[in-house]
Formats: sequence, structure tokens, C-alpha cells
Amino acid sequence: MLPALVALLGLLLAGATAGVLQLQLEKAAQAAVRQLARGEAEGRAAATVTRIAGDAAGLSAGAAEGWVSVQVTAPVPGPWGPAGGWTLTAEAEIPAEPAGTDPVLPAGAASGHAG
Repeated sequence: MLPALVALLGLLLAGATAGVLQLQLEKAAQAAVRQLARGEAEGRAAATVTRIAGDAAGLSAGAAEGWVSVQVTAPVPGPWGPAGGWTLTAEAEIPAEPAGTDPVLPAGAASGHAG
């Protein structure tokens, strides 16, 4: 009975860990695609992915027909990921911003200039 309980607890913890990692991957993909759409270097986007989702996270990016897309992947930490090949993925896509445009600030937003 006890070994089954320990195995069940291990599966529950692995599932919770995977859930948290998936949220981090989604957040990292959204941040990276925004950076790339603004024209920032892929290295900076990759650094953002690493900062948000951890050192094991990888970024692949592409652009086609005015859209920027990214895919962020990472193995689930712990014994379940490497042993079972359990890898999670998050994707994001956004229209590329035209070169030379400044972001539009909403009415009443601060422009960064001291008044």
C-alpha cells in the first residue's frame, strides 16, 4: 500500500511541476514574440526566455508574411522529464511591427518626459 501511495504522490507532484512549467513557457513565449515583433535581436529574446522559463528552455523563432512566431520548449524537471522524454511546448504569434514606428501610448499615459 505504501509504495502505491508514494508513486501516486510522485505523479501528483510531477503533474503540478509540469503545470507550473507550462505557465512559465507560455509567459516566456509571449514576452519573446513581443520582443521579436519590435525588431529586437533573437539573442535578447532567448535571454528573456531563459530568465522566465529557466536554463533548460529553448527558443525557436520565425517570421513569415508579416507575422512573427515563436516556440518555447523545455523538459519537465525531475525524473519524469529526462527519463520519459516529457517535454512541454508553448507557442505564440503576433504581427510584426513596421520598422521605424513608435508604440502608440493610450490617452493620459505618461510619455517618460518630466513635466
